[in-house]
Amino acid sequence: MQDDGAIQNGEQSKNGDIDESLYSRQLYVLGHEAMKRMGSSNVLIVGLKGLGVEIAKNIALAGVKSLTLHDPTPASISDLSSQFFLHPEDVGKPRAAVTAPRVAELNTYTPVSVHPSPSLTSDLSQLERFQVVVLTATPLKDQVAISEYCHQHGIYVVIADTFGLFGSIFTDFGKNFTVVDATGETVVSGIVADIDAEGLVSALDETRHGLEDGDFVTFSEVQGMEGLNNAEPRKVTVKGK
Repeated sequence: MQDDGAIQNGEQSKNGDIDESLYSRQLYVLGHEAMKRMGSSNVLIVGLKGLGVEIAKNIALAGVKSLTLHDPTPASISDLSSQFFLHPEDVGKPRAAVTAPRVAELNTYTPVSVHPSPSLTSDLSQLERFQVVVLTATPLKDQVAISEYCHQHGIYVVIADTFGLFGSIFTDFGKNFTVVDATGETVVSGIVADIDAEGLVSALDETRHGLEDGDFVTFSEVQGMEGLNNAEPRKVTVKGK
């Protein structure tokens, strides 16, 4: 039986509304547009060992339109060391089936279900109802088949795995995806002392600009060359640090 709060939350989610009291910190970081995109995304997570369940937890809390879990593999004793939603009595039961109800408790805005198919690669068309597919603990041949199909059908793919202290991640966000922040580093700013006739820009004495070859810069408040101000980013070659 659903309580009134759960029903109300479900209705709000379907209407596309964002509970600003619940997602206030995410809204501050991501903005309304990104939150609305997440709220309209159906996400499939494959593999529910330690890494997969951590991803499932975070996505459920983030507030996507729906979250589907796929892992028919029976839970083992070793899974209890990293899969924090499994209990000793779950050993021998399908990982997804016992994990889904516990993930669902995290956020009533996010419907959580179990994908019933024993094999995703037997019928790849079943992936078409998802906007994002996350693969963990998945054999390489299945990774290739699923990622190629998703690429052809405009479905975003994330493939991640951990190996002891090491990890790997592969992403495919489609042919038209543009990386606007290749490094994730804080934007560097500085004061321009001079721009000569050859276009050589000098920074204020005794300051390091921190730029590297291939970086892009924009200018503002430049006097005497106002055409540079707020223009398109320009690629630079560093002549000195």
